Amino acid sequence: MINMDMVGRLNTENHIYVNGAGSFPDGVRFMKNLGESLNLTPIVHAGSVGGSDHVSFYQKKIAVLGIHTGAHPQYHKPEDTIDLINISGEKIICYYIYKAIMALATTNYTMTFIEQD
Repeated sequence: MINMDMVGRLNTENHIYVNGAGSFPDGVRFMKNLGESLNLTPIVHAGSVGGSDHVSFYQKKIAVLGIHTGAHPQYHKPEDTIDLINISGEKIICYYIYKAIMALATTNYTMTFIEQD
């Protein structure tokens, strides 16, 4: 399960935060390596699943990724307007996610669940 929550604010360091990568085999390396070709700096957490919509899937023993571009001062406020979205950055994030899906879907990779402590 891939949860893309708050992916519109890619920063100047090109940080993309990935939670739950330890919930499937070799997930941390896989997600870090995908970022290199796109000039992204993935901050990948193996054990931290995070606290968004994907957690309920994790609790049902389904491998998850929670992907976001970080917190910002306008979070859940009326000031969080469309002009603050980094459109070109969001396109890169979407391609990163697309590459992850296609890499897994076009190989013989077996997705298995790994519970995190």
